[in-house]
Amino acid sequence: MTKTKKLCALAVPALAACIGCMTVLAAPAASSAEEAARYADVDIFAPYATETIYYTNRIPDHKYTDGTAPKFVAVNGMTNACGAVAGAEIVAFYDKYFPNLIPNYESFIASNGKYKPANSTYITPMMQELYELMDTNVHGEGVNEIEFKNGLTEYINGKGYYVTYTNIVSGSSFDYNSYKNAINNNKVVALLSQPTDLYLIGLGSGYDTVSTTVLDGNHIMLAYGYAQINYYNSNGLFRTDTYLEVSTGLSMGVMYYKINPHNLDAAYIVNIS
Repeated sequence: MTKTKKLCALAVPALAACIGCMTVLAAPAASSAEEAARYADVDIFAPYATETIYYTNRIPDHKYTDGTAPKFVAVNGMTNACGAVAGAEIVAFYDKYFPNLIPNYESFIASNGKYKPANSTYITPMMQELYELMDTNVHGEGVNEIEFKNGLTEYINGKGYYVTYTNIVSGSSFDYNSYKNAINNNKVVALLSQPTDLYLIGLGSGYDTVSTTVLDGNHIMLAYGYAQINYYNSNGLFRTDTYLEVSTGLSMGVMYYKINPHNLDAAYIVNIS
C-alpha cells in the first residue's frame, strides 16, 4: 500500500443539564475524558484493492440530502481537527434552514441549492470556534464523543437554536431504516468511526468497480446519503451492498462507508429546531 501524508488536519461535524436556554452535556472529569475513545488525525491510504462486480442488471436505491452537503477540511494549522470539521459541515448544512447559524452568510447557492465551498471570511472563524468549544487537544489528541457534542451544542445554542442527537448504533447493530428516514427528511448524521475501510464506486457498462482505501485511526465524518445496490445475474439477485455516502473531512471527494458490517462507535442524527 502507498501511504499518503496525514490529511485530517492538513487539507482545505453524560447527562443533559439545562443552563438558562442552553442545553449542554455534563462535562466529563479529566480522567474520563482521557480514557474515552478519541478522534484525531488519521493516515489515509491510496486505494489498495479494486473489485469488479459484473452483472446483468443493477438496481440502486440511492438518495442524498438536498444539495448534498458541505465538504470542508481543516484550516489554519488545526491539528486533530476532524471533530471541528464535521461540526462545521453540520452547521453549514443546517444554515440553509436556520440562517442565524452563520450570521450574515448563506452557506448555499440560491439558484441550485448546492453548498458553497469553504471560505476564510465565514467558515474558517466558525470552524475555529468549534475547534475551541470542543476542547480539541485539551484532554488528549483530538476530541472524544462528549467533547464533540458539547462543543457543537454550545455553538448551536449560542445562535438561538436547540439541538438533539439520536444515536442509531447499538453494538454491532446499525438502524438503517432510521438512517434512511433521516436522509429522506433532510437530516445529516455524524459518524464516530473506528479505523475502517472506505470505498470509491466506479460505474461501467455491465460492471461496477469498487476501490477500497483505509482510514487507520478513529475519525469523525458527516454522512448525508445512502446507496443500497442490488446486483443480478442470470440466476437472479446475487449480491446486495449497502453504503452511507460521506464527507470525510479529507481531500478525497465522495466516499462510501459500508455498513454490513460497520466499525462505528456511534452515529448521531442531528436534529435542530
